[in-house]
Amino acid sequence: MGSGGTAVDILENTPSIRVSVDGDVTFRGSSGFKVYIDGKPSFHSGTQALQQIPAGQIENIEIITTPSARYDTDGEVGMINIITKKNSRRGIEGIVNMSGSTALSNGADFFISQKNNKLQWFLTGHWNQPIRKSSFEQEKTTIVNGETTTSSSDGPRKGKNYHYGLRGGIDYALSPKTSINAELQIVYNKFTRDGDLNYIETKTDANGESGPNNFNSRDDFNLHATVNIGKAGFLHKFDDKGHQINGSFMVGYEGDALEYFQSDLFDKNNQRQQGHRAWEDEIRWTVRGNMDYTYPYSQTGRLESGYQYHSYLEDGDYSMQFWDPNKKEFYWRDDIYNTFYFQRGIHSVYLVGSDSYKAFEAQIGIRGEHTHQVLRSSIEGKNRTVNRFEVFPSVHIGYTLPHDQKITFAYSYRTNRPELFYMEPYITYRDYYTAEIGNPDIRPEYIHSYELNYKKNIKEHVLQSSLFYRSRKDKIERLRVPYQAGVTLDSMANVGKDYALGIELNGQIKVNKWWDLSVNGNVYYYKVENNINSGGKKETSTNYDFTLNNLFRIHKNTRLQLDGNFVGPSVTTQGKSNSFWFVNLAIRQQLFSPNLQSTLSFRDVLKSARYKSNITTADLESVTHIRPKYPVITLSISYTFNNYKRGSQGSRDNRDLFEGTNY
Repeated sequence: MGSGGTAVDILENTPSIRVSVDGDVTFRGSSGFKVYIDGKPSFHSGTQALQQIPAGQIENIEIITTPSARYDTDGEVGMINIITKKNSRRGIEGIVNMSGSTALSNGADFFISQKNNKLQWFLTGHWNQPIRKSSFEQEKTTIVNGETTTSSSDGPRKGKNYHYGLRGGIDYALSPKTSINAELQIVYNKFTRDGDLNYIETKTDANGESGPNNFNSRDDFNLHATVNIGKAGFLHKFDDKGHQINGSFMVGYEGDALEYFQSDLFDKNNQRQQGHRAWEDEIRWTVRGNMDYTYPYSQTGRLESGYQYHSYLEDGDYSMQFWDPNKKEFYWRDDIYNTFYFQRGIHSVYLVGSDSYKAFEAQIGIRGEHTHQVLRSSIEGKNRTVNRFEVFPSVHIGYTLPHDQKITFAYSYRTNRPELFYMEPYITYRDYYTAEIGNPDIRPEYIHSYELNYKKNIKEHVLQSSLFYRSRKDKIERLRVPYQAGVTLDSMANVGKDYALGIELNGQIKVNKWWDLSVNGNVYYYKVENNINSGGKKETSTNYDFTLNNLFRIHKNTRLQLDGNFVGPSVTTQGKSNSFWFVNLAIRQQLFSPNLQSTLSFRDVLKSARYKSNITTADLESVTHIRPKYPVITLSISYTFNNYKRGSQGSRDNRDLFEGTNY
């Protein structure tokens, strides 16, 4: 409802999508999704991409759970397509949004565009600094070489992100059937996280118990990069019936990317006892190109084919310092220093055919992808090279029933290729007691997704249901094991298989002229078959979440939105997470004229959100509690000028039958 914030804030009230206390987005319990902007792959991926799209510039958000073969195959639960606002009329128009919150988050963005007979140009910019604060508590017991270490930690944590950017572009019509476009963008991204935790530690070995010892752990994480992006494309229409060819090219460069981590351990007298510093300095190149051809072979049928190339390259080094308590100084750990090089190139070709006959519609696609991947490390024995060709089919079938009813079936075969940080073969630290290391031998996940959807329109009301089944091979999950006394080591591993079978229900009800009600529910049975040191141990849970959205028109210029959210418990390979619930409230008010609006939002107004998870193995037990610092109150101001028309959510049917749902 609010014009401030980012795409992450809008998605919090979208069915089956959840945002963690740290701002990470998951869909149907998974972070494996691709982000597209106006039908094109985003430069960034996942949550990072969503954090950089201002909410005030979003027209619609399209959730595509079973994408066709024309799209990239990465993303086990599909893709999120952000549809941005555009100038649809001649003349100049624009919008300016500003926001601030009691958590000291702040942001501003603008969009200005002009369109004439042949040329359209736009310029957009954003300044966004979201802040998330929480209280952290953890009880942890490790057993290493016969020594049992029990620690209790608590204290505040804060995450602050910085996103600043400018983007401008043109679209020029060379003729009535041919147009070209170009775009330049520069973005500065910075992600920070710090903690100030108090530790009480007790150790027990064959000689008995020692302690307790009190420490204070101060942690600082900083990741930043400046991204320079250039894009160009063309479109040629052979006729007005959909026969066309189009292509695009994108290159992105990050030359000053740096990841810095600092962790220090102090005694009661505020004297540093232990500490380490780490630097990961790198450059990154991203290249994308595609050529797509559409041929309508009849009034109802068409063929689509194309070629796409995607390359990602990262080159850098990792260095680390440790504190010497005797010399009272930091020293370099040459045994940890590592240089690395990573390049992944994917060549893709696809063919999609679609047609309809009376009430039936069908679409069948196939995609072939060749992946060439190189990982080089100065650590002996950690170099890896991959060459792989794979085929990914998709099937979509629809049938229109009488009385505004529709049934669709969809199948999609997809993958999740591990990101580089999953594979980096050297140890890093998130805090003094939590280390992590990559796994260069980790394999991609492979996912079969099936959906059966039913939709019924009843006058102004809409009822939808989805029965879905997802099976995944070589599931990637973070595992935690004891590393040193009181210190745990996290690593990514292919833990086995998992399965999800469930139903999602959505009802959009116009109760009366002043009250719109949306009810969303998602229930699914989830099973994990763990093959990591457990002989095929199985964990199961019934996962569920519910969202109730109320929109009240309490005055011709005033809107009130009240949302209730409940998220059920779930299992992981090594433990489980508990349920939680929260309530959000927002009020939108027109000020003086339709061009000026304000939104006041309250997140977690009852301060009920609690996040609890536990890990239990033979030599480790860990229970973590995280409590966000809520409620957070945010004020947003939005101003439009000249001809600009505020984008409405539009028709939820204004989309490809098989390609998703708008929110």
